[in-house]
Amino acid sequence: MKLIDRYVTEVGRHLPLIKGRKDIENELRSTLEDMLEDRAQKAGRASDEAMEIELLKEYGAPQKVAETYNPNPYLIGPRVFPFFVFILKIVFGAVTLGLTIATAIQIMSQSPMSTMELFSMIGKSILNIISACIAAFGNIALVFALIERFAPAADFKMDDKKEWDPASLLKEPEPEDVKIWEPILAIVFTFIAISILNFNRHLIGIYYLDGSEWKVVPLLSEAFFRWLPLMNIGWIAEILLNGMLLRTGRWQVSTRLFSVGIKIFQIAIIALLLSGPSILAITSESLMAGGIADADSAKTLSTLALQGIRIVLGLAIFGTVVDIIKSLYKLVTQRSSGNM
Repeated sequence: MKLIDRYVTEVGRHLPLIKGRKDIENELRSTLEDMLEDRAQKAGRASDEAMEIELLKEYGAPQKVAETYNPNPYLIGPRVFPFFVFILKIVFGAVTLGLTIATAIQIMSQSPMSTMELFSMIGKSILNIISACIAAFGNIALVFALIERFAPAADFKMDDKKEWDPASLLKEPEPEDVKIWEPILAIVFTFIAISILNFNRHLIGIYYLDGSEWKVVPLLSEAFFRWLPLMNIGWIAEILLNGMLLRTGRWQVSTRLFSVGIKIFQIAIIALLLSGPSILAITSESLMAGGIADADSAKTLSTLALQGIRIVLGLAIFGTVVDIIKSLYKLVTQRSSGNM
């Protein structure tokens, strides 16, 4: 039965990387051996290689057989595709709006400019939007490919055959339920942040046109990127949390505690950013070197930027503390209602 063994191995090679592959191979081998034995009995002779070839030919090509064991042949299947399109629209809209506003600010700050400079800036902006949307599409597709394989089908099932009951409008939503688009959106934007800050940090800056050449003043300093490994840990934890919420569909005690732990970790990172050197690379010298502002304006802008980022980080700590208090309150009320 050497051919059957090789056939089963070939089928296994085409199976997706899922738990239970060995069980599938053992089941298939047992089935084929039983079928071969039945044929040999009916033929009144011992099985041979010709009989194995005939059986395997009828059973089908290994790749075709492997497909019958794959319950999920899609990268992004029909059950999550509507959500995929919904998130794409939101992200593409946000990216386009953000980059358009940034371009408009640059145009106004660098006026007057020639017609060629204006068209060059607009063209550069369009290319940046397309590039950002392509990168976002890749990140979103990756997220949804993971959702397709690991999220329960019931979370995305659209049961059109079920009779709709108007009385369902009177039902109050459960306070611990999670809206399905919230963790998806959080995962998508976290992936985008990881992608940009780790692999495309050169895109983060103030762009300006120097003659016919585009140049950029970096926005973030090395003091910021020094803490990037810790930020990555926090973002990965956020992805895990939202993945858990996506799978369970509701807040639980474990996810509440995990969320509080992540927020405390985030406060620690923000405190490190505040206590160290400036995380902004914008200085009066860099602004003057780029011709973005004169000496007095550059000094004023760099001072305002430094004060502004400290205010933003301070507000981020305050907002995170408020979120922790709210999470702890919900955790206490959730445990109380569970004990009652």
